[in-house]
Amino acid sequence: MTISRRSLFLLVCLVPLVSARAFANGIETSYQLEILGDDGARHAFAVARVTDRAGQAKGLMHVPSLAPDTGMLFVFDPPRKVGFWMRNTRIPLDMIFIGADGRIAEITTRHDTNSDRLTTSKEAVAAVLEIAAGRAAELGVKAGHIVQPARGGM
Repeated sequence: MTISRRSLFLLVCLVPLVSARAFANGIETSYQLEILGDDGARHAFAVARVTDRAGQAKGLMHVPSLAPDTGMLFVFDPPRKVGFWMRNTRIPLDMIFIGADGRIAEITTRHDTNSDRLTTSKEAVAAVLEIAAGRAAELGVKAGHIVQPARGGM
């Protein structure tokens, strides 16, 4: 039996991990993702995975810093257009919008911390990965690259 890239992405990102540590605010840690570049480059990230609406609303609020290869993954089931703000967010962020097939649809960099201005996805997305602002450009990550579970990291 073969499994499509979309099915794999949805299975990995939408099904909670039994081995993850859960915090009271609905966020699981120790979730490993990688972004695959056109040239075969792999960029690994350890992320917190948001599992409920309260966690989505809180996001990275009040977090003082973010290590270069860490972030937060917001999952939407079913995929839909989403909007993100920077309310009470102290650090600039790259917002990586990911389609249901695991491909990056768009990337927006936000430097306007503590802002209620919305960044809305142009299309329905299954997930949004937030990482430190500028990190995507630094790594050469762009629309069309693939987000998937890290080898051996799930």
